This record gives sequence, C-alpha cells and structure tokens, in this order.
Amino acid sequence: MVLGLLQDKAKRPPPLSEPRGISFEVQYLKDDHWLTEQICRKEEDARALAARILPTRTGVRIIREFVRPGRGGETVDTIIHTEYRQEPKRPIAPVPVDEAHYCRVPQEYMAFDSRVLISRVLRQYLDEKGVTASELLHNANEAKRVLNFEALVPNAVSRIATLQVKETGEDSRARRDVILGVLEQLRQRAEKAVANRTLPYPKEIGFAATMRQVDEILGATPAATPETAAEEAAYLGKVIVCRDLVNIRGLLGKAELLIELAADDSLPADHAALLDQLLADVLTAPDMVRDMLGRQPDLVTALNRLIDLISGTFEPQPAEMSPECTAAISRWVAGPHGKETRAVLLDFLRRQVRGTQRLSHGEPFQQIAKYRAFVGRLIRLDGLLGGPAMAEAVLMGYQRFIEQGGAEGRRLALESVLQLLPTGAERLVYLTCLARSDLAATDGAAIAAQALEVANRSAGLNDLVDRALPLKPKMEASAALYRLVMEDGDLPGEMAEKLGSRLDDMVAAYIVDGRVIERLDDPAASLRVRATRLVQFAAAEVLASPKARRIVRDQIISHLRQPNFDAKFVEGLATEAEKAAVLRNFYDLLNRAQFM
Repeated sequence: MVLGLLQDKAKRPPPLSEPRGISFEVQYLKDDHWLTEQICRKEEDARALAARILPTRTGVRIIREFVRPGRGGETVDTIIHTEYRQEPKRPIAPVPVDEAHYCRVPQEYMAFDSRVLISRVLRQYLDEKGVTASELLHNANEAKRVLNFEALVPNAVSRIATLQVKETGEDSRARRDVILGVLEQLRQRAEKAVANRTLPYPKEIGFAATMRQVDEILGATPAATPETAAEEAAYLGKVIVCRDLVNIRGLLGKAELLIELAADDSLPADHAALLDQLLADVLTAPDMVRDMLGRQPDLVTALNRLIDLISGTFEPQPAEMSPECTAAISRWVAGPHGKETRAVLLDFLRRQVRGTQRLSHGEPFQQIAKYRAFVGRLIRLDGLLGGPAMAEAVLMGYQRFIEQGGAEGRRLALESVLQLLPTGAERLVYLTCLARSDLAATDGAAIAAQALEVANRSAGLNDLVDRALPLKPKMEASAALYRLVMEDGDLPGEMAEKLGSRLDDMVAAYIVDGRVIERLDDPAASLRVRATRLVQFAAAEVLASPKARRIVRDQIISHLRQPNFDAKFVEGLATEAEKAAVLRNFYDLLNRAQFM
C-alpha cells in the first residue's frame, strides 16, 4: 500500500510557483524600441534578471504573458514593471570649441556668429535651463543667472580668450576681462530697456503692432542717427519677445510662438529678420532638430528629411509623429526671411554628414548605396547645398566606410565620392566646391588635378552633361557650371583658367557641331521669331562661356545690321502701338542678355 502511494505521488508533476500558461518576458530599451532579453517562467527570476542587466541598458521592462485556456491560444500581455537607468547628473561645464569669433564692439556680441558660439560653448547650461543664447543676451534676469552660475561663464570666457589671442597676440587675461566687462554691459542694457516702461505683449496684439508700439516708445527719445534708431528698435523688439520666451521652458514651445508671430505676411523684412534670429537660436539645439524631424528609422533617413525641411518641402508623415510646426518652419526656412535659421540647419546637417555614426542598418554596400542617393540630393546646378563646407563634410563622412586615415584616407574617400556621382558635370560641381573648402590648403593640387582629368576625359558636352537632356536644360547646366568655376577667382593654382577654357571649348564645339544656331535661326520663320530665339538663347542663365556667346552674338548682330531691321522685325503686326511694344520688349531682352 505504501509502495502504491509512492508510485502515485511520483506520477504527479512537481508544483509550480506560477500557474500554467504564464510567462515573463524581460525586454530592454535600444534607441526607441524594445528588444527581448529572455523569457522566464517565474516572476522573481524575471525581476532578478532585469535588475542584473539594467546597469548596462537604457531601460528594462517585464511583460507578464498569460495564455487563456480554451480560447485558441489567445494571450493577454501586461507590463508589470518598467525601470530606466538613472544617469549620474554631470556637472555643467563649457563645451570645448576649436575657434572663436572675435568681437570688437558690444553689438557684435549679439550677431549671428557670436550667438552660435555662445550656443555651442554653453550648450549644457542652455539645455539644462531651457533657454537660448538670445535670451541670455536680451533678458536681464537670465543674464544675471548665467553670470552667477558657479564659474561657468568665467571658465568659458577664459577658453575663448585663449583662442582669440593666438591671432592677435594680446594677453589672454586682458582679453578675458574685456569680454566679461562687455557681458556685464549687455546685462545692464537689458535691465535698463524694461525699466519704467509698459511694454506690449506680441502674442496678444501681433508682432507688427508690437513693433509699432516700440517705435512710439523710442520716439520720446530721438536717436542720433536713423541707423541708431533702427538698432534700438530691433534691440527692444528682441527684449520684448525674449521676455515671453523665457517663460516657455520647452524649445518646441518657443519655436511655435516665434513661427506664429512670423506668420504675418505683412511684416517688413527687418522685423521678419529679427524673428528669424530668435528662431535660429532655438534651432541651434541638436535635440530640437531631432524633435522637429520626429521618429526616424536611421540616420540617413533623418538627413534626407532634414534636406526636405531646408528645401521647404517637408510634409509630416503619420509614422514620424513630428510636431505640427515643422512644416511651417520648413516653409519659413525656404522663404525670403529664413537666412539665419537656414544657416543653423545647414550647419547641423553638415556636422551629421561629417560624423562617424552608422548611417543605417544593413551591410556596408547597402549603406554606401544610401549615401550615394543622399549625396545626389546635395548636388545643385549652382553648386552643393551647404557650399564648400558641405563638400568637405561629404568627403570626411565617406571615411566611415574605409579603414585608412590621414592623407591616404582622404585620397581614397575622394575617389570613392566621385564614383558616387553619375555625370562628369556633377563631379566637377563637387570638385569645384571642394577646392574652395579648408581642404584646399593641403589637398588643393590633388583636387584641381582630379577636376581637370574629369574635364579632359570628356570628349564633348554630351559626355559631361546627361545626353538625354533637352537643349535648354543642357545649356543651363553648362552655364551654371561655368559660372561656378569662374566665380570669385579663389580656386587653387590655374584650376579656374584651365577648367573654364575647357568648358568654353566644349560648349562652343557643341553649338557648332550640333548646328544649334541653324536650328534656332530657321530661315522659314519670320525675322521676329528668329532674332527673339537667338537673344533668349544668349541669356546669361543659358549661355555663359565666352566663345559660345561670341558665336551667338555674331549671328544676332548680323540680323541687327541688315537694312530696315526694325521695320522687318514688326512686319505682320496690325497697329503702331503693337509694333512699338514688340520692339521695346525685344530691346529690353537684348539688354538683359547683356548685348547692349
């Protein structure tokens, strides 16, 4: 009997600490999504595992999964524990920089370059306190707080002074004292600006009305000169807006207020520029740019969306969950008044391109393919989006795909970047911009040699520019390239002269060999049609190279010199008024084409 009881007991399953059908999934946070670490049968095991891995993870959570009996395996998931790793609070310190803009008068401390420098050096403080460089410069209370915050400002100013005196030979301590003195002057000016004054609230009455009241306030004390009056009005306008901005601790809220104030299309250009300067300071914060773009799957997608934002074509997509103001900021940046905001975003884009972060998931060849598409979006007819600095960033950014560094790494990266570009014209656009970058100091000769090789390897214009392009776009592309090569005259060595001459020869040969003049100057057409076509073709945006313009110019002059040109030009027109208008338009066209 005892033996039977023992046998029955042996057949029973061992007791479980948790009911059947329950498991505990331990997950950890990576970037913006959760990944499974392990599935445990017991809750205490799951909690122990979560505690063990938390120090090396951003966050952990435990999901209790219960399989309901008799319902076809239906499960119920419940998050029973979530915990994030507490990062130790780091002390706020100045951020090191490599160069520092030199200011000689107090007004220069509030200019674009200076505010960008302040934003970088005091980045940790600005992020912690939720303020911007303009708020520090135009709000007396915020200026006082930062000046009295531990030794932050004196330490930052000492570093900046040390950088500046390398160029001037001054004593760094004397330069430090000058900068600190000016910062105190600016604080006092901000304090005086609001003393004993009733100032308007832009959010209530709009920015245009605010600036009208500013003019009335300042009218009681006439300025020495119109320039001084305009500067005082702009300063007080910033003081007023910054008074409201300091009460909005989130950068997104600040951007929303500024873009709302800027929505008035009737704002004069100088008032719109004032708001643009304040918005630019908000967008110098990298976290703000990332928040504007919303959720992006990888870096290269985010960079492409940033190009959309800068180009004015950003339209929010549901999966991104980007804030509503991003589309409005995009339109502002691409508009006539978004100069400083655009510069800040281009600088952020350049820094990300130049970095070493992984572009996307997948194999290296897949990442290179995405980099090719991205670089293709930067190339424009008149140069590279972001100019020479972006050209250098593209080159340095390609080094994330190669092992070599130094001069050899740059050489390999340059060859690889050129292979990304499908046409010779695009390669020349890139090389011309790169030759104007800081790299020209060390690699200028190699860059020039590459450019001349690309040009000389092209048998004609069709080898340089996409053969399938119609005549006018093809000529526009060649004209833009010629102007890019010849502008400023700051290319290394004889690069501009040799490259310009080669381009000129190719365009002239294309016009002659392709019988372009004969196609435009069709004898079957009227003189009015023939002459107008030629002059339109000779416009600077279509035809820039000298030899090619000379060919067209000679043909135009041959028409102008024939007897009774004006009478023949207006043949077939009914009234004298119509004839006069047509002739006037033609000679205006001649003037714009720079033939008169």
